[in-house]
Amino acid sequence: MKLFASCTAVIALASSAFGQIVIDGTVDADYGNPKASQNNHTGFGNATDGVKSFANGSELNAGWVKVDEAGGYLYIFLSGNMESNFNKAEVLIDCVAGEGQNTMLNSNPDVDFNGLNKLAGTKFDADFAPDFYLTTTLGGTPTTQYANIAQLLTAGNGVGAYIGNGVFADANTPNLLDDTTYGCQLSIDNSNTGGVSGDSANPGSGCGVTTGIEIKIPLVLTGWSSGDIKVMAFVNGGGHDYASNQVLGSLPLGSGNLGGDGLGGFDGTVHVDFSLIEGNQYFSTADADTCAACFGDLDGSGDVGSGDVALLLLDYGPCPNCQADLDGSGNVDFGDVALVLLSTGPCGG
Repeated sequence: MKLFASCTAVIALASSAFGQIVIDGTVDADYGNPKASQNNHTGFGNATDGVKSFANGSELNAGWVKVDEAGGYLYIFLSGNMESNFNKAEVLIDCVAGEGQNTMLNSNPDVDFNGLNKLAGTKFDADFAPDFYLTTTLGGTPTTQYANIAQLLTAGNGVGAYIGNGVFADANTPNLLDDTTYGCQLSIDNSNTGGVSGDSANPGSGCGVTTGIEIKIPLVLTGWSSGDIKVMAFVNGGGHDYASNQVLGSLPLGSGNLGGDGLGGFDGTVHVDFSLIEGNQYFSTADADTCAACFGDLDGSGDVGSGDVALLLLDYGPCPNCQADLDGSGNVDFGDVALVLLSTGPCGG
């Protein structure tokens, strides 16, 4: 993997403005607010275990992306959980304008038992063409995280690599995958039990979850030199062959698992056409913050309005500790609707 060689020596010489970020699966203050949040229930199991290692479900609640140009690193945080059954978190990064693959090719590097090429034919939103790929997974005894990286060159081929593993010392100690060859670091904290639910009629919200998958990548690996960086992430099956409904940016409310064809079907590959799905299935360093501190803005739109009322109605009924329970009564009811109506308008307006 000669194109990635010596990057750690280069990066080690740079100073960083993000010195407070520790790769441990917990959001640090330097990340700020997320750039994407999940409004859709999870079709891959709602995690309830509450420990840092093992999880019995997969969900992506919110997404952060930060560029530390001075230090030479890209930071990505995906709050939520990864089930400990070797489901895959697929992370695609668009970092070079005018390059990359808007439709995935079948000639990409063979990483994770050629799992990357099982995404051949997947088509993205018109303005998203990833140049770099990272996939991570966990499972086994003791619970262990594994990861692979690859270039996504416009014409295919390129290079990729297995970057190692990080073992959880015990159920309540975060792991660290420390790739000393290429300079990447990853961690997973699976202790979240909030965020979105597994119930399409009562989906909840991804806002407020601050633990999950944390990724640090040297910018030199990505080919980035300037401009916005866009990230798409989704949870895939253990064979890279069945896409869930956990995508950031979020799929429309109520969407089911995508499967291989976008309709829930299975044929051993994933060739979903995301360009046909409403909204952006990616998030960017240039996007407005979501999940910001704005009372009643449940959908993170920057305004309090009909969308927030709709989310309240979907959560209507007993809902202790959920975001929609604005008055803290343990129920989402008319009192919470009244509070939203009283707050109607632009955040900060």
